[in-house]
Amino acid sequence: MPGALDGVRVLDNGIVQAGTFPARLLADFGAEIIRVEHYRRPDLGRNFCFPDGVAGDAYWEQSGIYLEQHRNKAYCVGLDVGNPQGRELFLRLVASCDIVLDSHPPGLMEDLGLGYDDLRAAREDLVYVSTSGYGYGGPYSEIRSYGMMSEVMSGITSLNGYAGEEPQRGTIPLTDHPATYHIAFLMVAALERRDRTGKGAWIDVSQYEVGVNLIGDAHVARAFGASVPGPRGNGDDGHPIAGCVPCDDGSRWLAVDVCDRAAWDGLRELVEFEALDIDRDPWAQPLSAAEQERIREALEAWARSRDGDEAVSELQARSVPAAVAANARDLLLDPHLEARGFFWLVDHAPEQGAGRRAWPGASAGLSRTPAELRARAPMLGEHNHLIATGLLGCSEEEYEEYVASGAMGVTPDAAEMRPPPADLEERLHLPPAAQLRIAEFDPHYTERMVERFGDTYGSDATV
Repeated sequence: MPGALDGVRVLDNGIVQAGTFPARLLADFGAEIIRVEHYRRPDLGRNFCFPDGVAGDAYWEQSGIYLEQHRNKAYCVGLDVGNPQGRELFLRLVASCDIVLDSHPPGLMEDLGLGYDDLRAAREDLVYVSTSGYGYGGPYSEIRSYGMMSEVMSGITSLNGYAGEEPQRGTIPLTDHPATYHIAFLMVAALERRDRTGKGAWIDVSQYEVGVNLIGDAHVARAFGASVPGPRGNGDDGHPIAGCVPCDDGSRWLAVDVCDRAAWDGLRELVEFEALDIDRDPWAQPLSAAEQERIREALEAWARSRDGDEAVSELQARSVPAAVAANARDLLLDPHLEARGFFWLVDHAPEQGAGRRAWPGASAGLSRTPAELRARAPMLGEHNHLIATGLLGCSEEEYEEYVASGAMGVTPDAAEMRPPPADLEERLHLPPAAQLRIAEFDPHYTERMVERFGDTYGSDATV
């Protein structure tokens, strides 16, 4: 079945999350992605999250982060654009593509002779997307950043945490994720504009500005001299009760949000907190902090000894929005996601060390042009020969010359520097914001996945 973006070709020259994941969102709907990496120093995302925590000999092919973010991308080309022949090949690829996606720091591509003007000379109507911590121009443009830093700079951290405590940074590079969807939308919008006007575009996305946009109301309030609330846990304006309480004897958390009168009446009926002497319309006469705390304590007493999934069912049956705070295992085993076919089973190459794995499926459901699984993540430089001799029309002799000169390749300079095994006990006791931290270890994880996805899960038997 044709995809919504069939015929669109993207040169993916990004790194890590926001700079490369948008291309995969387009790939799910049919766009043809040519992944380009500096094969000598490939994407940082290839260095984490190995199967069973152990990096194999070809570790750069085995990262769960890379395998998930790059599935459905058709090709991977390993280039060294610092090599004159590598730069030439890059520009020839640009000429064949509708979009170039890049996330290197401002100035780097220009220093290589691959800035926007150079790329536009290769294709006049090119859509070029650059994304970085602070974008081109402005006082911070030369500062390098990951999402953890732009989260702080944009002000998000000032609102995160519990009342009375210091602000808290999240455990993920927060601004990368909304930036990913901003960029994917902008790429499609730019193609629509090009179809109407014939003009390409340079779209520069500052992840800092995306973060500011997420809390725009707080920035506007401050600009007008209004008070801006500090950290307040999971509270929500206009919602008498919103937050998380322990369930399953404290091993899981239950999120509950009383957002309207039906939910208020349902919670009162279920938790039976009339004895708390709170019998009024909380929107007409807002609850005090002490009353909210008494209700939260009553809700916690009700939930703590209950199975989380059963508690959710009881609450939802009474019009109370509720959900268990899910970890990766919960999501993989979730019956609702199973019924929707949310996870796609992907068979990887033996060198990738993953076998058959379940990855999140499409970001949206389209009725006439649905997303489809087309390919596993490509390996570093896997398609050098195919792209050079096919798409670019090089002869075998020219291809061999590119390889001999180092313009093309498949092996990183750090190929012998295999990351050490991730010690399980150490990871269990890392502080909350530490990289590679885990909250628990499930010794029966493999058995659960086999029961859910079939006997071939994790196996290379189908490759």
